[in-house]
Amino acid sequence: MTAQPRIHGRYRVDERLGATRIATVYRAYDDKLNRPVLLNLMRSHLVDQRGIRERFISDSELRARNVHSALPEVYDSGTIEDRPFFITEFVTGKTLRARAPVTPIEALQYTRHIVAVIKACQESHIPHPPISSNDFVVISEGHVKWIENWTLTPNEVLIDIASYRSPERQQGTAETVESAIYAVGILLFEILGGFRPFSGTNADEILTQHESSDIPPVSAVVSAGCPPEIDDLIMRCTARNPLNRLKNLDELLDMIEQARRDIVIGGNGTGPLGDQQAPTTTQHTPHAGTQPRKRRQGNRTLGRVLISLLVLGGLGAGGWYYVSSQPAQSGGLLSGMQFSMPSFSLPSWLTGLFSDSDGSAQYLLVSGDAALELHSEPASNGTVVGSVPAGSRVEWVDGPQSADGTAWLKIRYTVDTTIVEGWAPQRSLTTTP
Repeated sequence: MTAQPRIHGRYRVDERLGATRIATVYRAYDDKLNRPVLLNLMRSHLVDQRGIRERFISDSELRARNVHSALPEVYDSGTIEDRPFFITEFVTGKTLRARAPVTPIEALQYTRHIVAVIKACQESHIPHPPISSNDFVVISEGHVKWIENWTLTPNEVLIDIASYRSPERQQGTAETVESAIYAVGILLFEILGGFRPFSGTNADEILTQHESSDIPPVSAVVSAGCPPEIDDLIMRCTARNPLNRLKNLDELLDMIEQARRDIVIGGNGTGPLGDQQAPTTTQHTPHAGTQPRKRRQGNRTLGRVLISLLVLGGLGAGGWYYVSSQPAQSGGLLSGMQFSMPSFSLPSWLTGLFSDSDGSAQYLLVSGDAALELHSEPASNGTVVGSVPAGSRVEWVDGPQSADGTAWLKIRYTVDTTIVEGWAPQRSLTTTP
């Protein structure tokens, strides 16, 4: 019988659980301290990408500071067969996405805990996973562990990123406190209603909705409604113009606490959405459009009545978008016959992550009838470093990066002993059959 593999003679590798953007995750066992752990081993096809490798190692060292209890504790790190790894505490349980919808009080408790860990990470300059209901695992009432989900397909990862991405991020701005607050508002909407405000089959569809439409009030898109304090909170978080949002995380924490107090005093926080049972996600049907959010002014009761009437009309005409409380079941981004990379750019150190699920290189075909010119950089005015014949099979090694209003991929073409490498527009490439 073959012995189970051990890392450093200590960590017994039991089972592959899945993969994140950067690491393959295994359930393992620490023989020395007799406890289950998680092994995060850098994916083999990324090992030679220096920027990603350095970021992986530095992130594991920073996370070992344990600045907040919601971050999994890092026990150990190192390298095995030239692949960096780190060991964390074993985390298991239901995600917030699987738990939704929850009561208003529960939603505020989870949100308060999440904002506190975001604040701790930002103040300590500690990297954290994306803000997503798929990345928060419930460990006790009102408390979560923040992981990067290892069960999602590449397409689901991209949809997750798009679902919480603020409109200004689509314009190329860096992540800010205001963009994090926007994502928190989307998350609060989702765990209250059991669905996200916007949906689509790909990331671009969702991003377009975030740019062009306001987030609807939760009370308007679910039959049971919710306390107006939460509608106000979500509105202050998700204004499309970042200047109209809450300005910092302390202000957000104060507003969460005030909403919690108001709901407790008013007795509106006992049911999933007030005192009534929340509808299941099967009661909602995706529609072809969305209506802009109606801002309440003056008398709250009159405003809620008007909103309800407007929503009924909107639904009849093809109203709100939504996605179910379960992750999308569509195939992986690179598994289909047509290549469809979203046009928004990922951080530079994340380029090249979306390869086949088994970690092998992703190959593409040059489309069209003419040879494809390769550039020294992702720009149409970049130096031409070579060309690739139409119909050639090339290796996708980097990107996407956005330039000149389009997405660019770095590709490698090998024929005999000659290798040509450069950037080309994504629209000129398709997946191999």
